Amino acid sequence: MTSKTNPTPAAVRAWLSANVIDAPWTMVAICEGCAAETIDQRRAVRDAVRYCVGAGFIARTETKIGPVYELTGQGMPRVVLTDAERKERQRERDAGRARSSRRPKQQAVAAPKRSRAARVAMQAANTPAPSAVKAAPSVETIEQFLARGGRVQRLPAHWEQMERAA
Repeated sequence: MTSKTNPTPAAVRAWLSANVIDAPWTMVAICEGCAAETIDQRRAVRDAVRYCVGAGFIARTETKIGPVYELTGQGMPRVVLTDAERKERQRERDAGRARSSRRPKQQAVAAPKRSRAARVAMQAANTPAPSAVKAAPSVETIEQFLARGGRVQRLPAHWEQMERAA
């Protein structure tokens, strides 16, 4: 059994361009034409067709039998690179990364370390001074109040009133 690679948009475009006579195509016809046998290959063809529709290379038209696809006559807007061109661009990018990694990085200037005494002094300067505690005036006791001539009036509590009512 031979294993086929997934069809790329370039392969689908090539098949569509070679079979202009058979246009318009259904998705089934495109899959058969691109020899997509497995579900993964059919998914790849479907994705490639969607990509071509989005790029304007083919047009999708709804019919009673479902969507059909036709060439629009427009070329692909993006330049498709060959494998050699793609590898060359990758080499250039990798070379740029290698050059930039060879440059010495500038070290950030670190703040000088403070001595322990300086840190303690700084912490002490930031600590608020304790507020002065005022001496509370002495409170008068009941005996002192009565000795001064005061009178104590006792109010009954609500439970005492309920006891009297019962």
